[in-house]
Amino acid sequence: METCEDCGFVWENVGRGEIGPRANAGARAIADELLAADPAGAVVRPAPDRWSAVEYAAHVRDVLIIVRDRLVVGLVEDDPGFKPAYRDERLSLGLYRADTAAALAPEVVAAAAMFSRLFDAIDPARLSRPVRYGFPDPQPRTLLWMGQQVVHEVEHHRADIAENLRR
Repeated sequence: METCEDCGFVWENVGRGEIGPRANAGARAIADELLAADPAGAVVRPAPDRWSAVEYAAHVRDVLIIVRDRLVVGLVEDDPGFKPAYRDERLSLGLYRADTAAALAPEVVAAAAMFSRLFDAIDPARLSRPVRYGFPDPQPRTLLWMGQQVVHEVEHHRADIAENLRR
């Protein structure tokens, strides 16, 4: 079983019908954390190697959007691969510099809703379609795994955000 060493998430324990509701619930929890946070504290990195709450939230928003688009590619193309999301480069290039907790809260919720509607519209028989996914390590995956990965990203980084804001 594939398990996240940091948070204990187990991909195969997330069924198709849980993906949309869990992505939406996690996004709402992130939004609530952001809206309750001190805006100045939400942009502070608690350690040089740890992102700020705003950076984690921006990453989650982008993952929801990117994976949503990748699902369409996976439905249309046979065994596609995907360009990297350039998560670290988005930070190093300052692309999250203008993001704020107040701006990100509704964006994360909207991105999760858009992802969930699209995922729920996929014929369950097509969720086993193969893709070549490059993160965390390049390997064959399925559209179902991509949905499970979204839940992992949302829930894992929701915990990162909560931890950051409580420091």
